[in-house]
Amino acid sequence: MKNKFRKKCLDKKIYNRYLLSKKISKEIYNLAKNYKNILFFIPLKNEPDIKGVINALRKEKKNIFVPFMQDLSFKMVKYQLPIKKKKFSIFEPVNKQKTLQKIDLAIVPVVGITQNFQRIGFGRGMYDRFFANLKYKPKIVFLQLTPCATKLNVADKFDIKADEYISFNIRRKNERFNNFSRFDIIRSGGILYSQKN
Repeated sequence: MKNKFRKKCLDKKIYNRYLLSKKISKEIYNLAKNYKNILFFIPLKNEPDIKGVINALRKEKKNIFVPFMQDLSFKMVKYQLPIKKKKFSIFEPVNKQKTLQKIDLAIVPVVGITQNFQRIGFGRGMYDRFFANLKYKPKIVFLQLTPCATKLNVADKFDIKADEYISFNIRRKNERFNNFSRFDIIRSGGILYSQKN
C-alpha cells in the first residue's frame, strides 16, 4: 500500500512550479529566519524551488547545511557553491567536510505525508537513517509543492515525523490527529489518497 501511495503522489502533475515555489518560499523564509543552524535540501525538479530562501538566509549570516550522500544515508555539510549533479540526479556541494554543528531546524522534502505526519519519501530511507542517528531532536518541517496526503496507515514505524507541514495553500502543525481535510487538499490541487484511489 505504501508503494501505491508513493506512485500516486509521484504521478501527479505539477503546474506552475515557479508560482507554487514563490508562495512556499515566503512561508519558509518567515519560519526559518528565527533559527540559526538550518538543514535545507537542494531541490529536484518536482520539489519546491527554495534556492532563493537559502541565498537570502546565507546573507543574514545563518548557517545553512545540506545533505551529502554517504553510503545508505547522508552526512550534513555546509552549503556552498559550486554544486554538482550526482547519483539519483541529486545536487550536492563540492564541499565534503561533515559538520559537527547542531541544527535547530530541518526542512525536509516529501513525496507524500500520512495523517499522523509521517514522511513518505522516494523509498531509499536516507532521511530516516540520518535522523535516527542524531542524538538530539531539531524542529522538522516537511515541504511539498502540492499536497499528497493519506489517512491510511501506510508508513513504517521508522518513517520520520514532522512538527509541521507546508505546501501550497496549506500549513499544518502536528498538534492533533485530524489535520488534513479533503476540502483543503483538493482546493490546493493535491491528492487525498484512500483505498478507492
